[in-house]
Amino acid sequence: MKKLSIILWGVIIFLFILEIFSHKEVYLTRWDEEYWRQRYEKSQWAKGWEAEEKMGDAELYAYAGWRQIKGEDPTKINPEVPPFGKYLIGLSILFFGNPYIQAPLFGLLYLLVIFLWGKRVLKKDILALIPVFLIFADPLFRENLTTSMLDLPFSLFIALAFLFLAKGRKNYWFYLPAVVFLGAVAATKFYLVGFALTLVFLAYLLFLWVVFRYKDVFWFLLFLPVFLIFYFGNYLVYFLSGHNILDFKYLHFWIRHFARVQVESYPKGEIFRILLFGKWRTWWNGGEIIRLASWRPWWFLGFLALFASFFSNFKKINFDILILCLWPTLLLFMFSFGVPYPRYLLPVLPPLYILLCYNLNKIYQRWQK
Repeated sequence: MKKLSIILWGVIIFLFILEIFSHKEVYLTRWDEEYWRQRYEKSQWAKGWEAEEKMGDAELYAYAGWRQIKGEDPTKINPEVPPFGKYLIGLSILFFGNPYIQAPLFGLLYLLVIFLWGKRVLKKDILALIPVFLIFADPLFRENLTTSMLDLPFSLFIALAFLFLAKGRKNYWFYLPAVVFLGAVAATKFYLVGFALTLVFLAYLLFLWVVFRYKDVFWFLLFLPVFLIFYFGNYLVYFLSGHNILDFKYLHFWIRHFARVQVESYPKGEIFRILLFGKWRTWWNGGEIIRLASWRPWWFLGFLALFASFFSNFKKINFDILILCLWPTLLLFMFSFGVPYPRYLLPVLPPLYILLCYNLNKIYQRWQK
């Protein structure tokens, strides 16, 4: 079995390298600061929606990240998105001369963390590799390997935060990296997701309190201020530029308002249409519903496995399964109140795949008896 798992890992890495090599021109393109400065200044981000040239989110994050790495206040360009993920893209430009090389690095780490999660729950390397294969085969994952969007690092930080939360039951010091990665989640895409995840972590710790694991709660709360230190630290240049805590409070009220008013009439809960049926209600052309070529039936099956795991876990609590249930439930709830994109499912799918494998393995074991 060990040899087989090594062979399968070799296959995954080989396919991963092929995927990267097939897009080598993306990673070999050198960053041209002057070109992207002009693109930005002529784009809708600088001139409003009447601008003749349009600049996509990925290009905006890369340009903002480069300016941030050079010491600019992170609220000068793209203030509606927290700075940490853009700092990482800026570091990619600084060290590699390219904003896209960071994506395969985060992608490979994401696959590894999914494997570690799978092994923790499914116990066998072979079974743990199934969710890894499913994620790698998913177009959502492969599309993000050639872009400077924030979804891959965001997904990785969520998976790591939950992994260290689970490991904290054996060693309290693991709660420290758990809160650090919570801070990374909040500082990468939308701060409310990080703060909401913190509430989910506290709800999980409440379960531990009920079973008399008081030290878990104590140590987690002891480390929790690190979350705020990490988050505020990403805005250090902002504060050094003369802003105060009231400005910071107003900034975050504005960010929340910006997210809420983008498409006010967009219906709630559309993320479930994407997940369950592979249909996406766009926010242009009158809200046309389009079919997603990237949809896979195991997205739906994974959602069913989430429900099955919730109910089966009431009889005898398995804390790892509890975490895997809380993880996608919270994200789907949060994504229900905005305009969802299919790529938002990237951090949701791994726990669904692991739960699907977990439930199918349980059915198989019962059938064997």
